[in-house]
Amino acid sequence: MFKLIRNEYSKLFTRRTTQILLVLLLLAAIGLAFFFHLPLFNDNSYETVDISAESAVEEAGEIQSPEDMRHQNTENARLAYSDLQAQAESGTPVDPSQLETARNDFLIAQYIENHQLDATLTFDEYGNNVTDSRLILTLCQAPMLITLLALVMIVVAGGITANEFSQGTVKFLLINPVRRGKILWSKFLCCLSLLIALFFLLFGLEVVLLGFSYGFSDLAGQYVHVVGGTAVGTPILVYSFQQFLLSGISPLLMMTMAFAISSLFRSSALSIALGLGGLLGGSMITQILAEMGVDGGRYLPFSNTDLASIAAGTPLFPNQTLTFAVVVLLVYMGLFLLIAYDGFTQREV
Repeated sequence: MFKLIRNEYSKLFTRRTTQILLVLLLLAAIGLAFFFHLPLFNDNSYETVDISAESAVEEAGEIQSPEDMRHQNTENARLAYSDLQAQAESGTPVDPSQLETARNDFLIAQYIENHQLDATLTFDEYGNNVTDSRLILTLCQAPMLITLLALVMIVVAGGITANEFSQGTVKFLLINPVRRGKILWSKFLCCLSLLIALFFLLFGLEVVLLGFSYGFSDLAGQYVHVVGGTAVGTPILVYSFQQFLLSGISPLLMMTMAFAISSLFRSSALSIALGLGGLLGGSMITQILAEMGVDGGRYLPFSNTDLASIAAGTPLFPNQTLTFAVVVLLVYMGLFLLIAYDGFTQREV
């Protein structure tokens, strides 16, 4: 099996298409790391919210120190929470969600002050990133590289079997004393191992590039949130990797689907086209179904690829759990692999 996988890698990396796609993926990672250095983002008049760590709040003509700013933020959050509490106790109607948001803001601000955190990530009531660090802000955008990774894997998986038939090299594989099933699984394991390698490479490369771009100190920052009425902090690298990992299910699903189509129809163009269609149009279709209230849309594979949103409690469909999403995806990927196996082993060459 190892020799078969090594042979697949040898053929894969000699293709010009694979080389170009990997270079584009590398350029995208570099571009994202230095994106906020563009002149557009250095123009303070353009920014609606100043997130620069070097900016300072001036009060009474004096520049506040970071310690004073953290204390001021805590006091402001405490006063806002106290005012809402006083209104609720006096009988004035207060939105419970607004009161809870104010309490969470106070707990988070207090945690940041107590731990003297310079680089933090939180989320506002609308789910938007709140951070004073360009590095953390960019790291939160890193999952967009997963879309490009999915594109690369669709092209790789869509051609790894079909190209054997179109180029006539499949006959040289089949004359060897190796079962067809073993040849097929070696191709899939080649795609899977490449996906895993590129996944870790992209994340590690992005972290290193961001460190050189903005300095490595902010990598010690924390994602601060409230769990069970207590503010807790998660190292930003751990949180970012978790989000990156949850996003990684999309390229795995699309790669498996393209692999199945490639083995069944033996056409790289068709498998790549359908794979790209699913990648780009799948989320749009499920969004439409969710807005129309079609509950059956939850059973589509594309409805369950956004594991980050489902884990955060904001799924497209009501009561859609992380366990349900994982089970649906496993069923679809198992079905795709069965189709690939049948198409490659049972049909005549």
